[in-house]
Amino acid sequence: MKNKKVLIIAIIVITIICFFLCSNTGLKGLESQVDNIVLPEYIEKIALKSKIGDSGGNGDYSTLRVVLVVKTEKSLNELEQELKNMNLKFPNYYKKNNNVPIFYITNCESNVFKSSRDFSITFNELKDIEDYNNYYFIEFVE
Repeated sequence: MKNKKVLIIAIIVITIICFFLCSNTGLKGLESQVDNIVLPEYIEKIALKSKIGDSGGNGDYSTLRVVLVVKTEKSLNELEQELKNMNLKFPNYYKKNNNVPIFYITNCESNVFKSSRDFSITFNELKDIEDYNNYYFIEFVE
């Protein structure tokens, strides 16, 4: 009976630790870092999705990708400069880049984000948009 209780407690503790690690590392951890970015008032967060994809290197499909959709009156260049000026740091990621996230900004032309690699994400939140002016995809890659 005592061994059963110890086993149950051990399973519960291991489950909690695994849940914590999965929530704070890997794809979900990176997604959380991106979601926690505080943007200026004139940049509106519309949607956020993440997925593991190919980096185009060895074809192992192990690249973490988080795509943030934003809406702003700023141009693509102004938006990129704004993000660079924010000096974003993701402490658990980008060790090779001094914790500075690597991101790419593209104009949103439909509800489907397509990267230069074999990678895409569909955003149902954008399916009813008729004019994609002022909408941008910001892709964070790790």
